[in-house]
Amino acid sequence: MKIGALANVRSGLVLSRKQSREPTDYRYPLINLRCIQQEGIIDLNESDIYEAKELLKEEYLSQRGDIVVRLTAPYTAVLIDDTTSGMVISSNFVVIRVEDKRLLPEYLFWLLNTEKVKRKIYENATSNMLGAVNARFLADFELALLSVEDQRKISQFNLLAKRERQLLRMLADEKEKYYAGVLNQAYKRAKKGK
Repeated sequence: MKIGALANVRSGLVLSRKQSREPTDYRYPLINLRCIQQEGIIDLNESDIYEAKELLKEEYLSQRGDIVVRLTAPYTAVLIDDTTSGMVISSNFVVIRVEDKRLLPEYLFWLLNTEKVKRKIYENATSNMLGAVNARFLADFELALLSVEDQRKISQFNLLAKRERQLLRMLADEKEKYYAGVLNQAYKRAKKGK
């Protein structure tokens, strides 16, 4: 079944259309290319502020359950959750908003980040000059629709594995800081002993 039969698939906002040249009351966090991490997460520390001329319609803002896909390599997909909803999505991305209960957004997020699917996206993108995929390609993308229960099992395991990898990275970072601190203390003590 085609993704477009189960979800609304469209490009993000062309920023220049709604952007204000000066500060306004309509300020939104912006999902930019730097935000999208290879692991399929959004780094909020990398987001920008978008000053809009007017209040933006919901269709331009991320909503929980949306899948946002980079239009250029590495074509990473991210799943919008409560921490990343309400952000402006630029035209550098395609937004997939699942509308059919037979497809779980978490499952589609996993599927779009698999090597097999990314390879198909890459093959399609290399046929054009910019190396970019378009919304039509993703809307026409055929997927095998598993039972909702099987989708749930796969997506829950994927999200759990993703969270575990994230925690392991955080632990490794903290360990590095700890080791650096211990080594610095040992150096200072040794230096005083001379």
